[in-house]
Amino acid sequence: MKVLYIGHYRDGTGWGNAALNNILSLDAVGIDVVPRAITYEQKDKTYPDRIKQLEQKSNENCDVVIQHTLPSNYVYNSSYKNIGVLTCETSNFKSTGWQHYCNLMDELWVSSEVAKKQTLDSGVTKPVRVIPYGLDISKYSSFKTNGQKIAELENNFTFGFVGEFIERKNIKALVQAFHLAFDPREPVNLFIKTSKKDLDHVQGYFKHIKNGMKIRKNYKEEVVICGIMPEEDYISVLSQIDCFVIPSRGEACCIPSLEAMALGVPSIYTMDIGVDHLLNLSKINVNQSVRSYPVPCFGAIETLPNLDTSESSWQDIDVNQLSKVMRYMYSNLSDPDNKQRIGSMCIKESQKYSYIEVGNIMKEALNDC
Repeated sequence: MKVLYIGHYRDGTGWGNAALNNILSLDAVGIDVVPRAITYEQKDKTYPDRIKQLEQKSNENCDVVIQHTLPSNYVYNSSYKNIGVLTCETSNFKSTGWQHYCNLMDELWVSSEVAKKQTLDSGVTKPVRVIPYGLDISKYSSFKTNGQKIAELENNFTFGFVGEFIERKNIKALVQAFHLAFDPREPVNLFIKTSKKDLDHVQGYFKHIKNGMKIRKNYKEEVVICGIMPEEDYISVLSQIDCFVIPSRGEACCIPSLEAMALGVPSIYTMDIGVDHLLNLSKINVNQSVRSYPVPCFGAIETLPNLDTSESSWQDIDVNQLSKVMRYMYSNLSDPDNKQRIGSMCIKESQKYSYIEVGNIMKEALNDC
């Protein structure tokens, strides 16, 4: 079997990295995969040499084409089995018209059971299969000690967040919950790594949130990194986190949560979003979900005009419960034995998302074609 994989894997975004990892997962289990890049960026970001090698292959005589792009760009070709890889992070995408393009495909792949329901609720009638995203698990044990560290995070308990500075990520709820839960004199930090390049803007936004809370005159400063970090440094800093927090209103797949898990770091996350499918250790109280409520999408002005509108909904996290769960995780993980036990369980669970494991899931799905 030969697979043509079309995606944004040179863009350096979360979406692009998902495509990149899918390609490498297919390659890891011996699938003959031929990557072809499309982009909305002006310049390619760094991407693995192995994919550059795979790009040199001819795309002739492919049996399957996987289209990992916006559904509005899907094209049906009767010469192939046509698979669309879809990302949905709200209750439905009816207002986009994407369902019509999805129904051109022979099959759709999504990353979670939540995303599958959202896709079917949007009017997609073609088969929808859950295929998790893969991760290069091997690099996390080596990079965690090789890169730079942040001095402020040493000898303190650290809650961490990694993600875009957009409404859907709900960073406001995280900042509120942290300062509700912890006094500035406690040895607890909030670390935020975000795509926003303007540090002054981010810090001003956090100051505005804290001023609006009006619970004390002085607050502990967040530790903030803006923009792109070298991968080695990023993994090294991520390993300094004690607990990862995902307050998002919607996630198809949160790759940083998988990275944290590979480093032995548990997560707190919004209930009833796609992360539920990834962080299923919650059943044994390793990762902790926080109750949420469906609300109309509002404020997602950074997306396409007909995407994430108030005609669909997403999940708003309960800030009070988030603050209580953060306090619970702080108490629980401050015990060295508990932290080691939980860390070992996270690392073991992360193996489910290795290139080999995910590649075999994809291989089985392709063999059903």
